[in-house]
Amino acid sequence: MHQIEYRFGATIDGSEELYRAVRAALVARGTSLNALCKARGLNRQTVERALKGERHSKLAAKLRKELANEILGAEGER
Repeated sequence: MHQIEYRFGATIDGSEELYRAVRAALVARGTSLNALCKARGLNRQTVERALKGERHSKLAAKLRKELANEILGAEGER
């Protein structure tokens, strides 16, 4: 018998608090949001607006989810 597994991706809403938390976590690690963006070839303003919830595209949602999981250790999927 086949088993089907469902995964629902939780959305991570952008906010000023999320932006500040990500920046604070990066500073605690001895780096910055700007350095992270340069290393990954991302536009810092795009990442900032995505984290603040000012961008609503699929890319912005993906960036929020990836950064929250990596930097803050947030669970993106259950």
